[in-house]
Amino acid sequence: MKTKYAIRLAYDGTDFCGWQTQRGVGRNANALPAIEETLVAAIRDLCGEEVTVTGSGRTDAGVHASGQVAHFRLERPGFPVENLRQGLNFRLPDCIRILQLGAVPDAFHARHTAAKQYSYYFQVGPVNLPHLQRYTMWCRRPFDGEAMAAAVRSLVGEHDFSAFASARSGAVSPVREIREAAVSSEPLVWPGRFPEGRQAVWRLRLVGSGFLKQMVRGIAGTLKLVGEGRLPAENFAAILASGDRQSAGPTAPASGLWLERVWYPEQEGIAFLEE
Repeated sequence: MKTKYAIRLAYDGTDFCGWQTQRGVGRNANALPAIEETLVAAIRDLCGEEVTVTGSGRTDAGVHASGQVAHFRLERPGFPVENLRQGLNFRLPDCIRILQLGAVPDAFHARHTAAKQYSYYFQVGPVNLPHLQRYTMWCRRPFDGEAMAAAVRSLVGEHDFSAFASARSGAVSPVREIREAAVSSEPLVWPGRFPEGRQAVWRLRLVGSGFLKQMVRGIAGTLKLVGEGRLPAENFAAILASGDRQSAGPTAPASGLWLERVWYPEQEGIAFLEE
């Protein structure tokens, strides 16, 4: 009987085409790999088995994760979980790391019943710091935190999020529930003084049970306009209600988006994934 395992993993998505393997698409020497196929190859190399890895969500090209969850099954019995985790990390590139691994009940599914936390990070200040370029969106203009906080309050609850999502989402319904929405900032400690003010990282944090394709990035791109004073905060709710993607701001770059946490309030027997 196969044993089902769940993993929590982190990855830098810059050099990947996203989570999902691009099946049926011609590959060439310049094509980027997928996180999913990279994991499958590492499991095959270590265990000698061909597996299917199912993630909690399909992050797009260039999107990062610090708490993605996935599951797979192995025929081989009695594999010590810590040996399995270390063996896979040894075979994975440095930009992917398995943080936790454990056996789970067969009924567990990484995607079903999952609640997720995404954050979008803006680097705000006069200089685009090189060590943050891969992981944030740089914005030169200072942000108005009060206006941004007022805008995101309209996101909480169940809404049609068509105004912020990609038209190619393929979802049966554009309605999703956002349970938490918040904006915060942290100043960056850096030697010397910037002539135009301090450098800071701003964070948009969203918690929900599901997200449409590029929905968080659409929200982030529109919220940037609010923060810069180019869109009144009170117009944000009207854009959401309109369902019109053309009325919202641009899609923010993938570099600033992180899947940070996934948890399963209705699942039992997965204590090692609980936080």
